[in-house]
Amino acid sequence: MTGFTSVLFMMCGLATLVDATGFLQAIPDFGQEHMSEEGVQTSFLAEVEDTFGEGIASGRIKQFAAAFSTIYPALPKNENGYLGHAAVHYAVHRIFLRRNGWVIKGLDSAHGHTSTFGAGPLKEEVPIHIQDVFEKRLGGRGFGIHELSVFAATIDHLIHKEAMARVGSALKVYNLSPTSVMSQSMADDVLDTYMAAYIHEVDLSASSVEDAMELKNAMPAVYQAWTDTKYFMRTVFNDVTQADGTAEQKASGELDFALVGRVAERVSEQFGKVQQEECTQMKGDLMHMEEKGTGRVRLSEFYKPALDGQWQFQESVSYLREIGSLDETDPDRPRVVIANYVNSRPNCVAASNFYSVCCIDECASLLGHLEKQIAAPDASPARIASIVSKLESSTVAAPRKLPSALLDRLGEIAAGHGGTVPLHGRLFAQWMHHAYPRECPYPHISGTTHTDKAMDFVSRTGESASASDEEMRVYVDDADALKQRSTEEEEDTAALPWAPEEELLVMRRPHVQASTGSSLLLYMRNAVFSLAIIACVYGVLDVSAYLGDPAGTGCKGPETVFLWK
Repeated sequence: MTGFTSVLFMMCGLATLVDATGFLQAIPDFGQEHMSEEGVQTSFLAEVEDTFGEGIASGRIKQFAAAFSTIYPALPKNENGYLGHAAVHYAVHRIFLRRNGWVIKGLDSAHGHTSTFGAGPLKEEVPIHIQDVFEKRLGGRGFGIHELSVFAATIDHLIHKEAMARVGSALKVYNLSPTSVMSQSMADDVLDTYMAAYIHEVDLSASSVEDAMELKNAMPAVYQAWTDTKYFMRTVFNDVTQADGTAEQKASGELDFALVGRVAERVSEQFGKVQQEECTQMKGDLMHMEEKGTGRVRLSEFYKPALDGQWQFQESVSYLREIGSLDETDPDRPRVVIANYVNSRPNCVAASNFYSVCCIDECASLLGHLEKQIAAPDASPARIASIVSKLESSTVAAPRKLPSALLDRLGEIAAGHGGTVPLHGRLFAQWMHHAYPRECPYPHISGTTHTDKAMDFVSRTGESASASDEEMRVYVDDADALKQRSTEEEEDTAALPWAPEEELLVMRRPHVQASTGSSLLLYMRNAVFSLAIIACVYGVLDVSAYLGDPAGTGCKGPETVFLWK
């Protein structure tokens, strides 16, 4: 059986994957910034094509298939009935964020499809490149739930390989080898070093023992949750030792690389839940300063804790604006949007070459409930309203009667889409923000915000990402004047912003009925199609990048990407 025939059987679910010793065996060199395209193909596709059987990898694929089982039916499909490029991005991003608190680099991007890699893909581009490989092998037909699960398991495998490589680097810092036997104390030192580097994205391959000690000693001062994190690691260590350690290891306390590596993998997998406790605390702190149930905090209140000596809430106005966390609907009363701020880049931990650990999006869980109930890409306003009225969040009680203004907005969205509401569009995300202002971020129009880390923002703009005490005090000192200018009536009638622009995960095909009166619509459709052909021929638009065309033809599928944040 040829490799191509094998992968077709595999992708159709007619063969099971993959032996624990066979699945994606090639270990990439994580010490290099780039990975060769040939290396990526060998590591991620050849083993998938040629190796079959039951094992750990097969179990992971089944776990991902179960995780995708509720979201997959609700996602919009391409003309072949499968998920296209943008929908795959979205689905995998959602699953990893919900499962681990991981934002996979490249799949969180709003910039769509990149088709060239030059010297080889950067690590954060590897997930996109893997998707390219899968898409090409599928002939552009799209992903079924099995292919989607294999793709996610491939990324997961990469991440596990990286964790093991980082543990190896931590061992090397202490002049240990993978064959060394460690005491409990030495294993704790190795894991503490691994975790400190994990949190602060430090490359241990070039670090000395002195560097490692300096990093660990600095952690309590630079990372408030370090004590809790060490307790979490010790708990995981004990659990893994009891579950996976041999009787001899339990009796002697001597540990090997394999066991310490498993601890590191589990810690990485579960750290998002530890980080989520910090996110919940941050949200609670912001809600104590909230402006009348709007999901917003006045900037003057936002800055007060920092001026009182706390380390949080010091971002500059320009950086808050850049990351989409500042509501300037009323320029005299700028406000920080709680959900946008909590889910923003400053609150992520740059933990890996492949992902960052971020706050778990509460709104995605709410949307997931809708997806499970509806099991379709769209639904009538009445169906959505019925479900949402019974759907509680961490701050919204249910059942409840939805305000008439909210129901009207839902009807307006449906009116623009032939009577139903697409669940994966900007307008419905905006509606969810109005329904759950503390859980669901406000979805900005594409191109108006960026997800830069602070250092990238500074490099790109030359502006500071942190506000000085003087800058913060300006807003705090003006607070009394702002209150005097705000009448009770203004406070009560202030509405959350609403922008009418729509952006869809996958562009819907227009429903054009054949009739004698449809000549104008037919003419417009043909004109648009002609313009698309011209664009493909002359390259006026990078349609390959925008529409998710893995073959680079520029004329693939009616698909667009999520560009709003």
